[in-house]
Amino acid sequence: MNTQFTSRKVALGLLVFSLLALLIGTFNATRLSQEATKTQKSEGGANVSALLTQKAHLALLDLSGPITMDAGNDNGLFQSESNAVTVRKALDKAAKNDSIKGVLLRINSPGGTVGMSQELNEAVKRVSKKKPVVVSMGDLAASGGYYTACAADLIVTNPGTLTASIGVIISTVEFSELMNNKLGIHAVTVKSGKFKDLLSPYRKPRPEEVALIQTIIDDSYQDFLNTVISGRTRFITDTAEKTALIAKIKAVADGRVVTGRQALSAGLADKVGDQDLAHTELDRLAKERFHLKGKDRLPLEADSGTFSMLEFLGLKSESLLNPTAKDPAALAAKMLPFSMRYANQPLWILE
Repeated sequence: MNTQFTSRKVALGLLVFSLLALLIGTFNATRLSQEATKTQKSEGGANVSALLTQKAHLALLDLSGPITMDAGNDNGLFQSESNAVTVRKALDKAAKNDSIKGVLLRINSPGGTVGMSQELNEAVKRVSKKKPVVVSMGDLAASGGYYTACAADLIVTNPGTLTASIGVIISTVEFSELMNNKLGIHAVTVKSGKFKDLLSPYRKPRPEEVALIQTIIDDSYQDFLNTVISGRTRFITDTAEKTALIAKIKAVADGRVVTGRQALSAGLADKVGDQDLAHTELDRLAKERFHLKGKDRLPLEADSGTFSMLEFLGLKSESLLNPTAKDPAALAAKMLPFSMRYANQPLWILE
């Protein structure tokens, strides 16, 4: 009898939770729809969300934070993926959606891992084949952030944006003297080959290891540079003009960070302005590509590209489920430079 009563209480509890989630989700969906409508009215766009009407519109995607495939947390039902993966999926979704006539990609990122940056660059290229892509740079669009941006049809940067950082870095820490001389701790490593413990923090790196890492850095850097040059010169047909632009790009492709104004002079950006200017430029390119008419700009619709239970409930995983405050190790890891958190992975990162 007690077991049956307990089962009924569990079932009733699940039912109440489901109903509550449905009510909260419906409330937040209505609120977000109303906010989107107000935004569209203020920008002179349509009065009804394109999500419901499927009218011609422009998609606004937000690439922010470190670019990595890391999901960030693993919390079952509330598991979230990295912003970079979400944006990549949203880009592919936008490429297939005929009602989307262009994509405004807002970038505010210091960079990140090589692989994810390459995937974003390819995703932007796929969209650009079908519809225009304009990048609007925020505070930062450096390293992997710029690697992503250079595939766009047009780059708009704020004058104070920090961008470029065209280069590759791989870092580690080495504390063998502290362990051996101060603490009396000696590491023992059993390995299958001489490079298996590459950049081990428990000993000083050997010359041949440094040489091997340098070949990886050089190869990755050449890919970065070639991708930037290809992206920035693909619309130029005049040989002399293309040669001059390549020389400008190479002059600043040494890992340095530049401001938005300097990026314009170096050929890394097309216009200096804010997100509103980027919207105007995207509207112009979209109307030219699809022969659209009308004085009003096409409405700009924010789209995450994926469904999130937390967003449906009006909650954010970072505030609800972030374990760092209770996890000293995770908190300490976040205090390290980004490249040291991925010690054996070449990074395009601003530090």
